[in-house]
Amino acid sequence: MRAMISATLVWGLATILPLQPAAAQSCQLRVGWEPYAPYTFAGEDGVVTGADIDLIAAVADEIGCTVVPVELPWARILKELEQGTLDVATSSSWTAERATWGRFSQPYREAELAIYVRRGETGRYDLRGLADVPAQQLRLGVIVDYYYGDAVAAEISKPEVVAWIDGAPDYPTNIRKLANGRIDGFLVEDVAVMEAELERMDLTDRVERYPLRISGEKLHFMFSRKTIAPDLVAQVDAVVARMRADGRLDAIMAKYFP
Repeated sequence: MRAMISATLVWGLATILPLQPAAAQSCQLRVGWEPYAPYTFAGEDGVVTGADIDLIAAVADEIGCTVVPVELPWARILKELEQGTLDVATSSSWTAERATWGRFSQPYREAELAIYVRRGETGRYDLRGLADVPAQQLRLGVIVDYYYGDAVAAEISKPEVVAWIDGAPDYPTNIRKLANGRIDGFLVEDVAVMEAELERMDLTDRVERYPLRISGEKLHFMFSRKTIAPDLVAQVDAVVARMRADGRLDAIMAKYFP
C-alpha cells in the first residue's frame, strides 16, 4: 500500500457535509471518484488513493481545505456536480456543455487514447482512423458519458459509425465484453487506466493495443459552479503551477508510474 499525501482525507460516503467558504480553515471539498486506477481507487485498507487523489489532497492542504472522497459512477458524478451536491471531479475533459455548470482548472495531465482488440487480432483490421470502423465491421465499445475529445466525438457521432458503437458503463464491462467476443474493439480514453484494469482482472493475455495513434485530451479538475467560486479555482491553478515547477507534481505521478 502506497503512503498517502499528508492532507487530511475524510471518508464520507454516508454523510455529505456542506461546503464551507475557502477562506475558512474548515473548507471541505467533496471529490467525486470512481474506480479509475492508477488515478483513483480504493487501497487494500479501503482508503481511497491514487495519483489524482494524492494531487487534489496536496493542493487542498496548501489552500487550507480537506478532501471528502465520494464514490459514485461517472454519470452520477457529472449530475451531482451540476446540482452542487459534489464540488470537484478529477481527470475531466472540457466541453461547452459542462462549462455551463462547471469551472475548470488549468490542465494538469494529458490522456493517451487507444483502441484495444482481442490478442492476436490486430492483423484482422485495417484502421487508419475511426471512420474505417464500419468498413472493417468492427463493433467498437465505448463508455457512456465519457468524452473522448472533439475529433473523436465528431467521428463516432456520424450515423454510419454510430451503428457500430456499443456503450457500456465502465472499463470492466467493456473489457469482459471484448474478451468474450461481444465487441471487437474497445475505445480507451486513458491507456494507463486500461492497463491497470487488465492487470487487476488478470486479462492482460486476452487483449492487446491496436497500433493506431489517437490524440488524447488535456485533463482538468472540474468544479461545481454552484459551490466553488472562481477565486478558489485560481488558487488551485497557482498551487498546481508551483508543484509542477518544484517537482512535486512529477513526484506524485512517479509513485503510480514507476
